[in-house]
Amino acid sequence: MDRTALLNNKGVTLIELMFSLVILLIASLALMQTAMLGISMNVQNAMRDEAVNVAEMRMNQLKSLPFIHTDLAPVENFAEPGISRSFRGFSINYMSTRTVDDINANSKQITLVIAWSYRGKTYSHGVTTIMRKQ
Repeated sequence: MDRTALLNNKGVTLIELMFSLVILLIASLALMQTAMLGISMNVQNAMRDEAVNVAEMRMNQLKSLPFIHTDLAPVENFAEPGISRSFRGFSINYMSTRTVDDINANSKQITLVIAWSYRGKTYSHGVTTIMRKQ
C-alpha cells in the first residue's frame, strides 16, 4: 500500500506550489500598477474637465458684462480670486489669470488661463474670446 503511494506522481510538490505563487504575485502586482495608473489618469481628467467648466463659467460672466466695465479694462496677467472645488474626497484650487487687450475701439480680446496643481505638477487650460461693442 505504501509502495503505490510513492509511485503515484500526480501530486504537486511544495517547490512547484511556491513557484506558481511567485508567478501569480508578479502578475497581480503588474495588474495593480496598471489599475493605479488608470485611477490616476481618471482623476487627472476629472480635474481638467472641472477646469474647463470653471473657465467656461468665468468667461460667460465676463462676456455678460457691459463693454466699458472695469473688469474689461486692458490688463495683463491679472490674478483673479482662486476657485476651490471638491470632488473624489479632496479639494483642488483653481487659480485664474485674466488678460484683456484692446484690439481697436470696438473690440477687446479676453484671455483666461485656469491653472491647478496635481502631484507636484502644474497644469493649465486657456480660453480666449473676442468681445465687440454692441
